[in-house]
Amino acid sequence: MACVAAVSCVSDKEFLTEKPKDKLTVANAYNTSEQVLNTLLTGYFEFEELYFPGAMGQGLAYNTSTGTDMTDNKFQLGAGSHMSNFTAAWSATSGLPQSLWDKFYKVISYGNLALSKLDEVEWPSDAEKARIGAEAKFLRGLSYLRLGELFGGVPMVLEYTETPNYAYDRATRKETYDAAIEDLTAAYNGLPWDVKSEYGRAGKGAAGMYLAEALLARGVENGDNKSDYSEAAKYAQEVVNHHPLMTNRFGVRLPSATGSNYGIPNADPDGNVMSDLFVAQNIISPANTEAIWVMVSAPDYNTFAANGGDFWNPTPGGRRCNTLGFTPALQDYNWAPEYVADGAASGPWKAFSAKYGGKMSPASHGGTGWAQSTPTWYASYTMWDAEHNNGTTADLRYIEDVTVKTEYLCCDDKHPLYEQKVGWKHIDHSTPELAGIYFPIWYKETPFDAWDYDPNDPGMSWIGTFINFYRSKYAARSAEAYFLLAEAKLRSGDAAGAAAALNAVRERSNAKPFSSITIDTILDERGRELLYEEFRWATFLRMKPEEWKPRLYNYGMYSARPGAQVYPDIRRWAEFTGNIEFNLFPIPQVYIDLNTGSDGLYQNDGWK
Repeated sequence: MACVAAVSCVSDKEFLTEKPKDKLTVANAYNTSEQVLNTLLTGYFEFEELYFPGAMGQGLAYNTSTGTDMTDNKFQLGAGSHMSNFTAAWSATSGLPQSLWDKFYKVISYGNLALSKLDEVEWPSDAEKARIGAEAKFLRGLSYLRLGELFGGVPMVLEYTETPNYAYDRATRKETYDAAIEDLTAAYNGLPWDVKSEYGRAGKGAAGMYLAEALLARGVENGDNKSDYSEAAKYAQEVVNHHPLMTNRFGVRLPSATGSNYGIPNADPDGNVMSDLFVAQNIISPANTEAIWVMVSAPDYNTFAANGGDFWNPTPGGRRCNTLGFTPALQDYNWAPEYVADGAASGPWKAFSAKYGGKMSPASHGGTGWAQSTPTWYASYTMWDAEHNNGTTADLRYIEDVTVKTEYLCCDDKHPLYEQKVGWKHIDHSTPELAGIYFPIWYKETPFDAWDYDPNDPGMSWIGTFINFYRSKYAARSAEAYFLLAEAKLRSGDAAGAAAALNAVRERSNAKPFSSITIDTILDERGRELLYEEFRWATFLRMKPEEWKPRLYNYGMYSARPGAQVYPDIRRWAEFTGNIEFNLFPIPQVYIDLNTGSDGLYQNDGWK
């Protein structure tokens, strides 16, 4: 008994003695399943930053589309800075390719860390453990898919390590796609279809859509491998079966809706199914079967105000879409000479009557516009005309004041055109740099009236009004899965099936169906449906160079050949008559320089 008492006293004393860890490391920091979950969620957070940037609202369009046939950047107006000028704006030291390289490897790191800790903590259930593992593989697989598409073969890092490595070797592009496919297959098999109660987390639909894309990419890389195309079609079909397109109006703005929002009736009799898809509340509505994976916007006004309205560095709790990045700088335009009027302001949007608030940037103009991400003339106008849209202009995706706004109300009560719509033909074109960034706004990115804007949002007065609009974004939507299905069928030789898949999206928009399609048709239709949503560079670079380069020569703001219609009447930048020498993004030179232990991290052709 004395021995037992002695042991008991020692045990109690040891129990009560604090033994703080002298060093907190990854090895000893994980004790609960919640900590592993939080690591996974940090990986999601990193990915979301592609959609909700820290400043000025460029977001996905800037990170993934600038320099393509769809959009360009407005910064540093001048001949050499625009992202479609591949001879001057791009190099192995350019910031954009490195930012994407860094982002995806950071997400991979969090995925690897979560996977490494799965067996070291207790889980509420085996199902929860399996789901976390599947999500970690989803994030890692998607990251390797994007790296493979943009950069080709990249170093494979499939385990978490804190040991510096200065001797990385590039895998082949096929091996990079293989790794992505293996992870996305595991994710597809381990994730549930229904994740609507946990928006922001990926489900089987997202894994299936990106798996179809990865199989298409590998099929092209393998010289038109028909088995990869067949598998891609299988997964894309499963996704659209479980996530059917929305074909009828739905949600909070139905014509029969009652009540109001900020004093404006909820009922929107002029809307259509396409505008309903991008109403903030409808994006995360359980009725929305088309939403496969959503990047959730979460306003945090209190923290924003406590930080003095820190517009440039939003807090993690406040994910926001700044509309000013996707709206032309209307306040800067002057009237064309024939529209100048005595007693009126010098421009159509430089003066506002009391009816319109007496100051610039009413909600009806999309708020203050800075035009960071500028759609090309092709994206803004040409691809919607009958010649380029299969003989029709009847397309629900391009309905004035419903899904697009190409002209804006003159609010200057001293001008004869007061309360009339004015646009491109009314403004002065003598300053090409300014005229070149006049463009329509799309409801999917920029709301058209005060119903959508929160007057309690603490924007900063010196920037303007109606700028910080909290709206979630689609990372994966059923329409894109249909385009993957169409591409897979087309590449595998099923022309009729390809046309049927693409026409399912066109029919929803009341657009005339195609009798037959090509890869170029698919790229056109992706542009019409997924402008500001699509990872356009990834789509281009996973395809054959001869399939995407002509689009830059025909429609790119800088690289278009002489005579191509980039902007009528004016040319924004000098003509480019050379050839685009690259087929992939440049490997960031800083990492090649750091890789002193091996020459296996070499530069892509066209950038040396």
